[in-house]
Amino acid sequence: MFSDIFPQAASVIFPNVISRGDPDGIYLTFDDGPDPVNTTKLLSILNEYNCKATFFVIGTQADQYPDIIKQTYEAGHTVASHSYDHRSLVWAGRETVLDQINRSIGAISDAGLCNSRLFRPPYGRIGLPLLSVVKSLNMQIVLWSLSAGDYRPIQPKLLVERIVKKVKPGDIVLLHDKGNYVDNMLEALPGILRTLLDKGMSFKALGTGTCAV
Repeated sequence: MFSDIFPQAASVIFPNVISRGDPDGIYLTFDDGPDPVNTTKLLSILNEYNCKATFFVIGTQADQYPDIIKQTYEAGHTVASHSYDHRSLVWAGRETVLDQINRSIGAISDAGLCNSRLFRPPYGRIGLPLLSVVKSLNMQIVLWSLSAGDYRPIQPKLLVERIVKKVKPGDIVLLHDKGNYVDNMLEALPGILRTLLDKGMSFKALGTGTCAV
């Protein structure tokens, strides 16, 4: 599907853009949180299966729920920027892009966290000013190689089947911990984790140990 093809093509064309991780793990990523209910449930599931993940958080949400941000980080997950207010940056100028990244990083920092060098642009849309700003900040754009499609009303059983069937070592999987259909993802996630762990796969966080200055 196009939502998977474009990010992989972008990672080939553009510097500082990745859509896959090292082949020794699967990289679950969760966008748009933190959410006071759903992110807490998600952290409990990941902890139960001893799996790590990456959370691309929105600055406005981080401002409201710094305790959840801190809880996520202390559980061993990576917390990184997904912009400040989730506006599309594809046509945004350099000043707007810089403001969106700096304000989101500030919200993460205010929660007492080390800031990841990773950034996921809203909707995965990339413009030339964004590429320039990310390079100047010594950061890296992270897209994905497999979209779960959990932003649509997909049934949990089908969500499990889609990911288990398509996922490969090194895949960065796009999921969401805030939105209209998060309950379906939360219901599906234990089955996804159990099935892939039984196949010998491991779930890792991206970019651990790297911090923005």
